[in-house]
Amino acid sequence: MYADYVIPDLTYMERWGIPHITPAIQTKVSKIRQPTVAPLTEIVEVEGERMPISMEAFLIAVGLRLGLPGFGENGLGEGFPFTRPEHYYLAMAANLAFGDKDDGSEMLPAADEEEFRIFREARRHLPPEVFDEEVWSKSVPEELWPSVVYMINRGGRYAPASKAYKGDKLGHPWKGQWHLFVEKVAKGIDSMTGERFDGLPRYEPIKDAGGNVVDDSEYPFILSTYKEIVGGQSRTVTSPWLQASVLKENYILMNRADAERLGLQDGDRARLVSASLPNGEFDLGDGRTYRVEGRVKVVEGMRPGVVSVSWSYGHWAYGSNTVTINGVEIPGDERRASGLCANPVNRLDPVVGDVCLTDPIGGSASFYDTRVDVIKV
Repeated sequence: MYADYVIPDLTYMERWGIPHITPAIQTKVSKIRQPTVAPLTEIVEVEGERMPISMEAFLIAVGLRLGLPGFGENGLGEGFPFTRPEHYYLAMAANLAFGDKDDGSEMLPAADEEEFRIFREARRHLPPEVFDEEVWSKSVPEELWPSVVYMINRGGRYAPASKAYKGDKLGHPWKGQWHLFVEKVAKGIDSMTGERFDGLPRYEPIKDAGGNVVDDSEYPFILSTYKEIVGGQSRTVTSPWLQASVLKENYILMNRADAERLGLQDGDRARLVSASLPNGEFDLGDGRTYRVEGRVKVVEGMRPGVVSVSWSYGHWAYGSNTVTINGVEIPGDERRASGLCANPVNRLDPVVGDVCLTDPIGGSASFYDTRVDVIKV
């Protein structure tokens, strides 16, 4: 690891945040993430304020030390300090609670006594460095505080579901111009082939970086990947607690008709092979090999001719193997290696070399263009 600074940070259960939502949601939604558990990081003091160490705490400390505008006792306006992370996030919460109209006609209802009781009881287990009602309430205008409590009790502000559609039309249609012909794409040139891209949508077979068709039809299955509901991007990739309590391993998902044809049943072990890894064994480069093997789960919901494997499992590192650091042996935990990782069978681009197939325009990995076979073991 090479870095000038390594800053301990908080997990999503320990921190504030304003997560975005997918554009597929048809109503206005503004979520607000709040600390729900006491953080495991150390408590630090920043200019007299005690708080869990985090990226925000580090930035506040730097801002205060440098005397930057926007930090300090009146950092967020006269009477509103910015010396703690919650000052910033509660200011955003106040904006959401007030609404978009300057006359205040969209302000959320004020929390009543029962709402305040729920608010306090839900946070009674948090240390004072995380939850201090007096600190929180003084972070926003006094008249807005009850509306802020009303909103954060609900985890955000949500437009009614009835606003999603107007009759059989979208309630919030796209009002920009939709281009069938994209001039910017048409002006682009493929740096590998020297040919111009087509500005019109068209179907093309799978190709490598040189524009050559990749035909792996001898492998009967298309491989797809997905993330389990408990596997959030990379944040939970090394969470053995989730694996132990929720889903101990992932599976090779397969349609029942395909499984019957191959003589496979629920729980059978199978290996994935592809044109880039025909034996299903991957050389890790340290004397070990990794076999792309896992248990089969037969489902009706998988399209015939497709198999799917989730991410976040099948680790060969991340604490799953024994390593020696500065002469000290750190034993591995084999539970962290449960399940399988399909990365090694991804189709390599024969032109580029040790890189998977990629989208020639966007450059992203081509996740669904690998064909595999499933071998019972």
